Amino acid sequence: MLTASIINKLKKQTNLTQNEAKLFMRSVFSGDVIERDLTDILILLNQKGITTDELTGCAESMREVSRKVSTKHKVIDNCGTGGDGIGTFNISTTSSFIAASCGAYIAKHGNKAITSSSGSADVLTQAGANIHLSPEQVSRCIDDINLGFMFAPLHHESMKHVAESRKKIAPEKTIFNLLGPLTNPANSKIQLIGVFAKEKIPLVAESLKNLGVKRAMIVHSEDGLDEISVFSVTHVAEITNSDIVHYTIKPEDYGVKEGNLRDIIVKNTEDSLDMVYSVLNNETGPALNICLINAAALLYLSGIENSLETAIQTCKAAVRDNKAKQKFMDFIKFTTSI
Repeated sequence: MLTASIINKLKKQTNLTQNEAKLFMRSVFSGDVIERDLTDILILLNQKGITTDELTGCAESMREVSRKVSTKHKVIDNCGTGGDGIGTFNISTTSSFIAASCGAYIAKHGNKAITSSSGSADVLTQAGANIHLSPEQVSRCIDDINLGFMFAPLHHESMKHVAESRKKIAPEKTIFNLLGPLTNPANSKIQLIGVFAKEKIPLVAESLKNLGVKRAMIVHSEDGLDEISVFSVTHVAEITNSDIVHYTIKPEDYGVKEGNLRDIIVKNTEDSLDMVYSVLNNETGPALNICLINAAALLYLSGIENSLETAIQTCKAAVRDNKAKQKFMDFIKFTTSI
């Protein structure tokens, strides 16, 4: 009955309430919605346009059924929606280790590559880390290493109910492309989120606020990245408690503008890991610069630094003094011995 009602509403281009979206998605994750109906609803949502209430309600249900990670720390997540289709190396993963080496507590939510050349799970596995950890083991990583990696399929097992519908609609994106970053299993109240399109920034920002996130930056660059770019202007929505402020970041204002986008594009996971190590080995260039400014944003949001300018300098020192690389190696060792 609920499914039929929702299909009828969406066919009339009528928005769902937050509670309707929540109840429907709860049914989806329980396996109670047949594939044909789910596929139709996902397409209808795209045609109508997803609202904040719909995204918030769906995220609430997805959070309900996830395997949670408990932590006493004020953690920050750094992830993107993916789908920018550019094929850069693992910027957010590398930035997370730099920030962790500067004292931030990172609850990194990630997956294998879907549209990219290398997902965070791929590059960590290639480096020798064990990503198949229980929630309790992830908590220990956060305690001991300042960084825990939550491999999405282990925390969102109910996503198996939507896999076939997503395949049928691909390569078109669905609401599920936006839900991943909104459903951090450690319930992070601080986030740096990249989105695949500029017009999604307000939608994700308002939804995060509804979900109780207190500090966040939602970013998309004019060169198409779901990261803060060092090649072009980046559009930002910054959340501070209940306030949302929109502005832009120009890389030349922070002394990090260098090279061009093709300098950080890789073909596969092996190439991506090589570039990760080049950053951690303090090899100058655009790969290092883009990780510095994104890591700096993590320190700024976490309250460790009061500005991006000072945070960039702190991150530079961590890489130069080998702290970031040591943090990466410590993570690999810890996850394989835990």
